[in-house]
Amino acid sequence: MHVYINYPNPHFTIHKDPNCALVRAHGKPRQRLVQVRPDSLDEVLADFTAWKYRFASHAQANDLWLDICLETTEQEEHLVYLIRALVGSRYTPLADAPVYRHCG
Repeated sequence: MHVYINYPNPHFTIHKDPNCALVRAHGKPRQRLVQVRPDSLDEVLADFTAWKYRFASHAQANDLWLDICLETTEQEEHLVYLIRALVGSRYTPLADAPVYRHCG
């Protein structure tokens, strides 16, 4: 599952199809990408809790992609909402940002 987080236009978009054109197009220079696997989950959550990933209204910090591969789709979707809560506690526009489903 790939998830796009946009800060200036606050929203999260879930992409379940890895061949989705929008997922393939996320390769802008210095695009932030966080990979989440079962063995990295604790570290990723610690990074979000410690504000490692900052958001702002400029090109280097206005968005972020998550590449999530956990044991079940339910775990992956729950993680999206947990990350929304973590970043939303610091970045108010993301606190209640809608979570859209684009493909899959």
